Amino acid sequence: MSGTDETFHYTKEDVRRLEQKESARHGGNIPKNSETAGLQSVVDQADKDKDQIISERQANLPLPDQPPTSSDFSSADARTVNVDSGGVQDDFSYGGGSSSIREPATGDSDVRASGEDWKTNTAGSEVGRTAKDNLGGIPSDAVTREARNKTGTVETRQPDYGYPQKNDPSNSNA
Repeated sequence: MSGTDETFHYTKEDVRRLEQKESARHGGNIPKNSETAGLQSVVDQADKDKDQIISERQANLPLPDQPPTSSDFSSADARTVNVDSGGVQDDFSYGGGSSSIREPATGDSDVRASGEDWKTNTAGSEVGRTAKDNLGGIPSDAVTREARNKTGTVETRQPDYGYPQKNDPSNSNA
């Protein structure tokens, strides 16, 4: 039985009549895997109250080995509160200490704002690819076409002639 799609047109009385005929053929018993038994199961499920179905399913759930004890959040004992709090409380950073939590996690970078012009601390430009490749500015392949020739950018694009050797075919010395 796949559900109520095939049995929506049967009433309780129809199922009762089918049960009588089936039980008469099998000596008073209805076989477990018969269509009549499936219909009766569908009708029984449709008649059940939602609360009854929920309580049946809850009763079938496995219970935990040890039920948890209630937490005592008023207690100073961390074992009853179920939290591992630190025994010693201290600042976790240098300089501003815990006040740095109140600040934004990131600051401006040299790319967006000049620290010298605005008299603020900015993340240095000597980080990432600029530092790795010892560039004197922003790589030209990391900016838009319009910004490639502006001050502060360094030409990093190599000529690509489309050959595997990456050299100019007119250059016969290579």
